[in-house]
Amino acid sequence: MAGGIATNGITTAVAWVNLAAVFALELCALGALGYVASRGAAPLVVRVALGVGVPLVAAVLWGLFAAPNATLQNTAAMIAVKVLVFGGAAVGLVLTGHRSLGVALALTVVLTAVLVQVLPSPDATSAAATGGTHSVPAATPNR
Repeated sequence: MAGGIATNGITTAVAWVNLAAVFALELCALGALGYVASRGAAPLVVRVALGVGVPLVAAVLWGLFAAPNATLQNTAAMIAVKVLVFGGAAVGLVLTGHRSLGVALALTVVLTAVLVQVLPSPDATSAAATGGTHSVPAATPNR
């Protein structure tokens, strides 16, 4: 029994670390999109607008379709947004001369995506470790 709890605790910790890595990758992708969008021969004002605007649009789309609690639940749109954001960032880095960073970003995104699918949800593993569920009691209605 103790071995199961210890293993479960390690699994939970790995799942949480992986989710933190996924979040960090999302932020890195937004930063890379801003960097890539600001490169080029356009006037400074256009490059600044693109450097701010592209990540902003990507973040809005992410919140609408790809975030864990996305406003619009559509699997195809979620996949499309994730591919556009992560793929655009990785390809953009490669095209701007940062091949190692682009490849590292792409490989890390794939690794964390696989781990998200393989590892149990941290909430599920912590509930199993404590022998119960972590549900919040329903709020009593105001009368």
